Amino acid sequence: AVVLFHFEVPGFSGGFIGVDVFFVISGFLMTGIVIRGLEQQRFSLIDFYTSRARRIIPALVFMCAVLLGLGWLFLLPPDYKTLSSHIVYSLLFASNIEYWLESGYFAAASYEKWLLHTWSLSVEWQFYLILPIILLMAWKIKTGRISQFLAVGSILVASLIASILTTQTDQSGAFFLIHTRAWEMLAGGLVFLTTPLLLVHHITRMWFNRIGLLLIALSIAIFDSESKWPGWIAVTPVAGAMLVIIANHKSRLTGNTLTQWLGDRSYSIYLWHWPTCVALTYFDIQDNPLIITLAILGSIALGHISYVLIENKLRQRKSHTTQKREVFKLGLVCLTVAISAVAVWKLNGISGRFSTAIEVAAGEAE
Repeated sequence: AVVLFHFEVPGFSGGFIGVDVFFVISGFLMTGIVIRGLEQQRFSLIDFYTSRARRIIPALVFMCAVLLGLGWLFLLPPDYKTLSSHIVYSLLFASNIEYWLESGYFAAASYEKWLLHTWSLSVEWQFYLILPIILLMAWKIKTGRISQFLAVGSILVASLIASILTTQTDQSGAFFLIHTRAWEMLAGGLVFLTTPLLLVHHITRMWFNRIGLLLIALSIAIFDSESKWPGWIAVTPVAGAMLVIIANHKSRLTGNTLTQWLGDRSYSIYLWHWPTCVALTYFDIQDNPLIITLAILGSIALGHISYVLIENKLRQRKSHTTQKREVFKLGLVCLTVAISAVAVWKLNGISGRFSTAIEVAAGEAE
């Protein structure tokens, strides 16, 4: 949904609703990792952060490095400078704050920002930093899932209230910032904590799945970029995602081979779809149906390459020593890309790569 709607209907709701659903799934999975680790007395904050870094950062760094290289060839100095600064913010997982300060998600300039979509990774990473600490504190106060439920539930309510109130006064802030988005991920955590208590019959699970998918579809159909998002209306897709997870039901829509194949590669595809979409706008070919189709296929192909070469290779390495070595190497690569981006920014996008007339014209953008 995220890929298709960003390409075909700019400003339509499919993209940001896809992120809401993703947040719920992420919260469900991360809460499960922490809780099971605590119950089995083998949870480690360092191991948790390390595994998250190995999961998220490599494909992100790879994309940033490729964009920085392509930017040298195709981007005019002002655009190259902007890209380089956004790369640094993305690698620091602070891009959500930067984009909040710059403009709204649906502003005209949004389709000129190559890494706009990394705001969700920044929010996710900030959530990863905070969640295990909260669950650890609750666990130390009182062992068991009841304390975890109370902690998750109370923060969820506070975050949802903050989201509803902030959406009325600062919609961009409500969209980008962690305190107004945390409730969506905590909703997934709440599902993990309560699902074992629900004895859901097969027929009931089937209907939960259908109702959940219907809520997500209705959200895409009813809400658009003019809606006050996220606020209270974001409850609709979040509730839908919660029902689908509770159902744990493989339908023809979610259980077929193609969906599973795309699901495995969804992170890398998500990373590449937005830069591909921005490229269409940058070269003014965003209205060509054939080009759009090729771009969608291209983003999926790039995602597949990233999945095979980056994600899968790191995921297969199991030993603790190898993990530590990989994290060290990853840190060096990340630092190299970040320093290169800072250099481009300090040099104002590096002039002299195009003719003087073109660069003078481009400089008028300043």
